[in-house]
Amino acid sequence: MKRICEWAMALLFSGVLLVLMAATILLPKNRYSYYENRNLSAFPEITAESVLSGQVFDDLETLFCDYAAWRTPALKAVTWADLNVFRRPVVNETVVTDDVLLPQLYDPAMSDDDIRAQAKLVAEDNAALQKQVESYGGHYCYVAVPCQYVYYEDSYPAYLTNRSRYTDLELSALTEEMNAQGVCFLDMGPVFDSLGHPPEFSSRVDNHYGLLGAYETYRAAVQKLNGDYGLALSFPEEGTDVTFSALPNPYMGSRTRKLLGLRGDDEKLLTAAFREDIPFTRLDNWQEVASAVYALPATEDEALTYGLYMGGDIAETCIRTDRSSLPTALIFGDSFTNAVESLAYYSFDEMRSVDLRHYKTQSISDYIAAYQPDVVICIRDYEALLSRSDNGGLS
Repeated sequence: MKRICEWAMALLFSGVLLVLMAATILLPKNRYSYYENRNLSAFPEITAESVLSGQVFDDLETLFCDYAAWRTPALKAVTWADLNVFRRPVVNETVVTDDVLLPQLYDPAMSDDDIRAQAKLVAEDNAALQKQVESYGGHYCYVAVPCQYVYYEDSYPAYLTNRSRYTDLELSALTEEMNAQGVCFLDMGPVFDSLGHPPEFSSRVDNHYGLLGAYETYRAAVQKLNGDYGLALSFPEEGTDVTFSALPNPYMGSRTRKLLGLRGDDEKLLTAAFREDIPFTRLDNWQEVASAVYALPATEDEALTYGLYMGGDIAETCIRTDRSSLPTALIFGDSFTNAVESLAYYSFDEMRSVDLRHYKTQSISDYIAAYQPDVVICIRDYEALLSRSDNGGLS
């Protein structure tokens, strides 16, 4: 009897493995993981070198793990248990608190001297870019905005790092160097603090600011440019020129997605409507697309992501409003430009945006030399301030 039970268990285990393997091979494949917000592994290139080093076998293991049958339900079950049974404070690299979902952080491996030296280089890069813009009569502004982990740094448990020491040193060093180099520099941290540091300025479930935070960033940038350069850029005042409204859809922020939608889906995204309609033509990578700045879903039940604003990250976008009396503008930076772009075309005849993570045709310096916009705005979040690659690589 014992022998029969052992054979039955072995056959059952083998059968389950065969079913899983068959399902993994036969079920339809999706190359993109919605909840993880990443592309899944591609089939590895098999070469003599990769076989001898063993790398191809590691890559194949990753491939099979990525495409394992019923992978998402399994991940969701494990995440649910971590949240509700074991009540772990950090789940899927996400710090879970009662009010906000935050990224798990590690202190950067940079000494104080390294931080100051890097801040000096970044300031020199921007001073050179500002000089280039001003040489043809243009105007430049560098805007630093708090990312989510900085905006809610007091929400981290005491036993986890919130990277506050690094952030403070990074900001003080960069501010000092930017001022020394004469760069038109705007730090939105103190601006948000002066407005009461309201929670609606930054998402509770995503790395980015909310639309109201983007609106205040846009306002402060216009005021900075007008004050430093004597410009008269127009700006839509809330309640008279622009109104905001919340969409009913659930918001799947980047942290919510890390937790497979099991926490933090009660936040709502906003859209803005100008009192006076501003017709425009939009081109993405020089292909005309719909004249819209919000990627609205088909139904109110469909979950939204930060890609609502401008349709997500695009290499190059151009919005033309055909108001020749207004200046032209170039806005560049990472995803933090997207929500600002959905508002800022109000102030310009033509507004272009470039994301150097995706735009590889030329450097931003060469782009500016060819386009010569009246206004150039660089928007960088605190986490990326000292980076000199992608949108931090200016020449």
